[in-house]
Amino acid sequence: MRYELGAGRPTNQFAALVGAIGGGLTSYTSVTFSGRGDHPMRIAVQLRPAGRNNPPRWQRSVYLDESPRTITVVFSDMHPVPGTVAAPLPLGSIDALMFVVDTNNTAPGTTGVVTIGAVVWSALH
Repeated sequence: MRYELGAGRPTNQFAALVGAIGGGLTSYTSVTFSGRGDHPMRIAVQLRPAGRNNPPRWQRSVYLDESPRTITVVFSDMHPVPGTVAAPLPLGSIDALMFVVDTNNTAPGTTGVVTIGAVVWSALH
C-alpha cells in the first residue's frame, strides 16, 4: 500500500488497507501476518464489526521497518476505539481487517509504502 497523509494540522488523516471477512471470527484468537515498512513506523491493526457508518473498532499498534517480520496480534490484546466503548470485541460480527496509517503515529504529509502479506487466522489448541 502506497500512502500519503494529507498535510497540515492533524485532522484524522489516514490511509488503510482493508480486507473483507466473511462469517466473523468466533473460531479464532489471533491473526498473524508478514509486514514491512519503507521506514520505521507504527501502524494500527484493526478489526471492524459490520454495521453503521464508522462503527467502533478494536486495535493494536505494531512496529514496522525495512526488515520483513512476522507479527501475531492476539485479539485479547486489542482495545476499542474510541476508548469509551465498554463492550467486548464482537468476534461474531467482525467483517473487516484493517491495516491503518494515521496521525496517531505518523505526521501529516508523510508518504510511504507498507507491505502486508501472508495473513493467517489462528485458534488456540
